[in-house]
Amino acid sequence: MAELTVSILGLDRLGVSIALRLKTYMNNGGQHQFKIVGYDNRDDYEKPARKQSAIDKIERKPFDAVRDADVVVMNLPYEDIKSGYELLKDDLRDGVVILDTSVLKQPSLAWAKQYLTEEHHVIGFTPIINSAYMLDASLKTEDASDDYFHNSTIYLTPSVSSIKEAIDLAVNFAIILDATPHFLDPAEHDSQTTITESIPEVMSVVAYYNAMKRNAWQDTQRLTNPPFNVLTRYLLTHHPDALRDSWLENSENLTRAIDEIITTLTAVRDRIAEKDTAGIEAFLIEASDDYQTWINKRNTDTWEEKPNTDLKVETSITGNLFGSSISKRLFGNKNDKN
Repeated sequence: MAELTVSILGLDRLGVSIALRLKTYMNNGGQHQFKIVGYDNRDDYEKPARKQSAIDKIERKPFDAVRDADVVVMNLPYEDIKSGYELLKDDLRDGVVILDTSVLKQPSLAWAKQYLTEEHHVIGFTPIINSAYMLDASLKTEDASDDYFHNSTIYLTPSVSSIKEAIDLAVNFAIILDATPHFLDPAEHDSQTTITESIPEVMSVVAYYNAMKRNAWQDTQRLTNPPFNVLTRYLLTHHPDALRDSWLENSENLTRAIDEIITTLTAVRDRIAEKDTAGIEAFLIEASDDYQTWINKRNTDTWEEKPNTDLKVETSITGNLFGSSISKRLFGNKNDKN
């Protein structure tokens, strides 16, 4: 049985859902024990998190939160990731495994390499949420749940220098969260999330910016129902600094994707202007048919390929999930390199 201290930096819905799931695992008789420490400097998240029974202790300073941690969930806002690694480098214990939830993995892994030592093991960690919550965009701590990752995937993006023990721990941590681990190369991860994360952000901000610049905005802004609010919500849920940094760090992928969107929008615009009924119908039917196929797969988590986890892992959360090698590394026997 392993007894691990898990530090969660960033107590939004995702961070607190991780804590809730770990507590459920222990309450259901899981073999391993977790002491959960939290930190967040945002009052909107930190104060509600203090009311959650899932977190054993909430620290007011990030270095206090990570000092004794065996596992750190790096769930800070994107604009704070680089400074977070720089700030915490001297307080992380040797052997710590850091699970980085950043939307972009190449920059965050590069910052980790710049500031941390070879005894600090960073694995990119991207949870995909339970399909039951797909239309629920809330990031509020109060909306956290222990099934937030149920029947879903967690993408792992190790660096080329990641040790097997750290990867094993990340795999098994994902299983404890009730998700299936799946591996992606960091560059491939960032290319794919350009479409699923960055493009929605750009479209959200551009739609609002275009609306507010119209001469009729003074009157139009009162005609705002859910379609407009859902489309533009990223200005509510994301700080401008986070959007700026993620867009610029991913500029090559993002500019290519924007060019593709412009091409498609231009084609649609031309068909609308020409009142091309057949063209618009074909466009809508093709998109609608494919959407129905995708949403059914997403809701049932049934995909053509099986997750490419090349590791043999326990399928039961009551199994021996943390091997002796990682335990030795975590608990200080650094002379044993086997």
